[in-house]
Amino acid sequence: MTHFSLPGLQRRHLLGGALAVGAVQLAPWSWATAPAADASRFMALSSYLTERSDLNAKLGARMQTALQAVNAQFAAQVDALWQWVDGQKVPLAQLNERLKAEKPELAGIPAQLMQAWYLGVAGAGKQAKVVAYEFALNAQLVSDKLKPPTYAYGMYGSWSANPTKFDLKLQPVHA
Repeated sequence: MTHFSLPGLQRRHLLGGALAVGAVQLAPWSWATAPAADASRFMALSSYLTERSDLNAKLGARMQTALQAVNAQFAAQVDALWQWVDGQKVPLAQLNERLKAEKPELAGIPAQLMQAWYLGVAGAGKQAKVVAYEFALNAQLVSDKLKPPTYAYGMYGSWSANPTKFDLKLQPVHA
């Protein structure tokens, strides 16, 4: 059995430290690179733009992270836009017009947020990241009557039941 010569150091301390280091290394990188913007400002601006108070905060955090990955200045732009909107008490109906006139550098932020919330996509082209699908607002608004399309063939929900019989027949191939 190995004995440690450092005073007060026990094997359980060494094992506990090694376990902590291992756990930190296994943690998702997204925890370490959380968005710099205040999540409450992001959600406040999102609620203002969508005119909804029931937005999912976890989904919002994913959207915020994805938008920040596409645009490194996104967090600062969201903060600046929300401070301006809240400070000026800008009515939503006047937002685009006033942004173009007073804050043209922030004019693209509302469209990026609305695309993320309604389509579930952050960014465009090769940088596009899907952050929501059935939970995107475009699907939620019509969910009482319509379900999001799937890649499964058949009617909606047909993949949930296991088929009970197969009627496979070999077809002869004539050369």
